[in-house]
Amino acid sequence: MLAIIAVLAIVATHAFLSMGVVKGGRKIISRVELKNLDPANNGINIEVTQPWFNPKKELAFNVKEPDERNFDRFDVTRCLLQCAQELETRDFDRIYLCNKGDRLYYINAGDFKQLGEQYKTGETLNTLSLYVKLPQVTYTLNDSLAFPQHEGLLSSVSDAQDWNTMMSNLLR
Repeated sequence: MLAIIAVLAIVATHAFLSMGVVKGGRKIISRVELKNLDPANNGINIEVTQPWFNPKKELAFNVKEPDERNFDRFDVTRCLLQCAQELETRDFDRIYLCNKGDRLYYINAGDFKQLGEQYKTGETLNTLSLYVKLPQVTYTLNDSLAFPQHEGLLSSVSDAQDWNTMMSNLLR
């Protein structure tokens, strides 16, 4: 009987500690730190978290319900790129893009860090190219590309539509 109770306690503790990336855990980039990265982020309810029990080295970029001010797709993308820049030295394998705690997509750490390296505040043309590049490195939870690779003259238009879809899902 004591062995059963011990096993149940271990299972319950493991379940509690690994309940999902954004259901708990410690904040890596809080709302206050996000605002410190750029005053335009004031009032945006986004955090980057890491679960307490994290054997897979995962992070979560969690877009929460607007409470201080409404924010749009461009705000979320700007914050994502700024976080990529901030996290370039941190050791992790992937970052999940979440809406109110629900995982929707993920980006591998190498691609995410590369976006951060390429992001330069104030370089508008470079930043806009990263917006449409973002869906090209985004995966679904079943490890397939979230959006098809586009080729040809209209590929930029298709990539922009994919970006719009992705950001709409994060803001739903």
